[in-house]
Amino acid sequence: MEIRDEAYAGLPISAPVIDAHTHTGNSSYNGWYQSIRTDAEIIALMDLLGIDCIVTAPHSLLLGDMELTNGTAAASAAAWPGRIYGYIFVCPQRGMDAVKAAIDKYSGNTSFVGFKFLAGYHGPLACPEYDYALDFAAEAGCPVLCHVWGWAAEAMADIERAVKDRTSLKFVTAHQGGGSAACTDKYVKLMSDYANLYMETCGSLGNTYSMEDYVAMTGEDRLIYGSDLINLDPRFDLGQVTFLTLPDEIKKKILAGNFLRLLEDSQLGRIGCISTHAV
Repeated sequence: MEIRDEAYAGLPISAPVIDAHTHTGNSSYNGWYQSIRTDAEIIALMDLLGIDCIVTAPHSLLLGDMELTNGTAAASAAAWPGRIYGYIFVCPQRGMDAVKAAIDKYSGNTSFVGFKFLAGYHGPLACPEYDYALDFAAEAGCPVLCHVWGWAAEAMADIERAVKDRTSLKFVTAHQGGGSAACTDKYVKLMSDYANLYMETCGSLGNTYSMEDYVAMTGEDRLIYGSDLINLDPRFDLGQVTFLTLPDEIKKKILAGNFLRLLEDSQLGRIGCISTHAV
């Protein structure tokens, strides 16, 4: 049965699925989609949809609390091994010493597979604290997932600055480059100049481009599935991929294969065997 047929039938997707953009735990903000709260509820939803594992930076990142955020991710990963992984969250507002301490503490935890930046919320991407984390990630060979939303002009300059001289850096820009077609256009242009840039899908409800458009614009090897669970219902972006009018081999790359390749030479944690199906 093809992936599209499984989705139409309401069955869990049998191909490997990694949700590379999630936030567990309660949010301090109201108004987002949050009908589930606990890790157990999240795992149940993952089982229902066929999501093998998630990579998370818990909601306390909004307030810039590195210790709470990373500690919560570590606890969730320990309680649900192989199903929940973490990003090392760094907040430049806490200062260089705190950023270095967080990286030192959690980079040796094999449940953490990369970094998460909430740039914009916590200041510009172009700052010494983010530079330190970017240098670390480039040397370690792990991915960095960076929030970008609607501030494309400034963001594109900062992203180019981040990757231009860090050719080994694997930089994944969230929300299709900013959540709108105009932002996506600017980001895709930048992607054409830098092979170490990748696009993540979540929040595509607000973009007039289709998933087929993203594949055509970025190439099938540089698009990564993420949902923004629990802020957003993961079914939307998962459906965008599973119902693609493209071959299953391309869907498998977006759903898991492309992210797994980002981890192949990483010195941080790795995602283990998530399915008997070939990616």
